[in-house]
Amino acid sequence: MQKPLTIVHTSDVHLDSRDTDMATNGFRSRAERAFAGVVDATREADANLLLIAGDLFDNNRVDDSNIDFVYGQFARLRCPVVMLPGNHDVHDEGSVWNRFDFDAAGDHVHGLMSHGGDCVTLDDIGARVWGKAMAEHAPENYPLAGIPARHDRHWNIGMAHGQVVERRVSQGSSPITREEIRTSGFDYLALGHIHVWADHSEGETAAFYSGSPVAHFAGANGGHVAVVNLCPDDGVRVESRKVSHWERTMERSNGGFPF
Repeated sequence: MQKPLTIVHTSDVHLDSRDTDMATNGFRSRAERAFAGVVDATREADANLLLIAGDLFDNNRVDDSNIDFVYGQFARLRCPVVMLPGNHDVHDEGSVWNRFDFDAAGDHVHGLMSHGGDCVTLDDIGARVWGKAMAEHAPENYPLAGIPARHDRHWNIGMAHGQVVERRVSQGSSPITREEIRTSGFDYLALGHIHVWADHSEGETAAFYSGSPVAHFAGANGGHVAVVNLCPDDGVRVESRKVSHWERTMERSNGGFPF
């Protein structure tokens, strides 16, 4: 029997300690400040699970102090955390994920690091989370290829970093088709790559881009996480929750948004 589950879903944090324009309150960047807000939101929601659907790090060259910052934030959580690489922090030979020590991060932290697809089963909360790490952000990368069969004893949760499209075309990298979402068998699909909130639910699968929690990366409507409630009786409910705010003066001084 499935039991109620609360998830906080985020993506596209783009941590990079060299981005110091808004270093305040002990944080070296607006991304650090926003990610601490994600952890705050997870605690405030009393969430059973935190999902990070790619691009936690802005690139594979970030120094180890960024990894240490993540360890410190994860130490504030007791719920499981599941992470997926994105197109900025791809899992290749030079990946930042090769320097990430999951033992140091804590027993509650898990990574989906297989290029063929990986699954984390969390029996304590009745959830199974699947996703594919990308080695290259390319048209040949299909984030939802190879989904395993559904397990009805668990909530079936997917993670995918890429662009939702009507159909695969040669010039689009990491495509996720609407048909793939509809037939996935997931109760919830946590999407990453797009910096603004978007609902791409199809059929029985609730699928959302949480957008970046860093409001500056998405404009005045950015800075959210998704709070997902899965209930055996009521189904899936998803709402956006604000974790950071866009500073108008920042846009004027920097000349735009760093996509």
